[in-house]
Amino acid sequence: MNIIVISEMLQLFLILALGYISAKTKVVNEKFGIQLSSFIILITMPCMIIASVAAIPGDTEKNDILPMFIISVLFFVLMPFISWLITRILHVKKEESHLYIYMTIFSNVGFMGYPLIASIFGEGAILYASIFNLIAIITNFTLGIILMSKGGEKNTLNLKNLLSPGIIASLFALTIFIANIRLPDMLNNTLKTIGETTTPLAMIVIGIELSNISIKSVFSELKLYPYAVIRQVLLPAAAWLILKNVISSQYILGIVIIIIAMPVTTSAVLFANKYENNVQLATKGIFITTLLSVVTIPLIAYFLL
Repeated sequence: MNIIVISEMLQLFLILALGYISAKTKVVNEKFGIQLSSFIILITMPCMIIASVAAIPGDTEKNDILPMFIISVLFFVLMPFISWLITRILHVKKEESHLYIYMTIFSNVGFMGYPLIASIFGEGAILYASIFNLIAIITNFTLGIILMSKGGEKNTLNLKNLLSPGIIASLFALTIFIANIRLPDMLNNTLKTIGETTTPLAMIVIGIELSNISIKSVFSELKLYPYAVIRQVLLPAAAWLILKNVISSQYILGIVIIIIAMPVTTSAVLFANKYENNVQLATKGIFITTLLSVVTIPLIAYFLL
């Protein structure tokens, strides 16, 4: 299992390095990174959202996933308050607080989460991770946009911008899942192929953004160190202490804890780019938490099993 974690991390960093080198060698420029961010948010992410429903077996009993659905909803109701408390503990600057809250709420479930959860709990666990991720996506395209736009320069808090392709795709995906509607295989495969480009393209964007920052400054962002420890170690530990008395299934409990232990989602940079928030801080946050998760996730999995 540790080998799988390391392998996933290496993939992430190699793709990130490609974006970094491409920008440093002037193959692409900063404008390309911004345009690519918009392309991912408006095109590839909506395709990925809809395609994720196709991965859920059509004969799945809805009662089997109800506990996970309830846990997921409660998680995203409570996390904004917990995240705000973390920013207060760390004395985060007011202009950076919304970004820190965003980074704390949203984890990298789509790319890192699925293969790691499958390797730890078996392929059937992806179903439960998909339910959690679907709620995360809906929250990301509503609360996530609000948080990012508050910290940025664009005034995006209006109904038109909240009804983005991402939230429309999320609602559509939720509808076809509840109604047990199966899209044609050709359409599913097309959406899946486009959606699978989301993570590598997002990592390339992060690499491009890193090219504008000195590597020294990434590791000199001192507030990110205690933040990463709280997010990657203390938060999953606290969740386990609380949820072990609430969730009777050790199987579902383990899946939830591993999801919480995932590093900051790559969409932090994409949304920061689109809504003119602090892209450099988002990039550093993803880099540091992903690097730390190489150690923390195997340790957490070890104690869970």
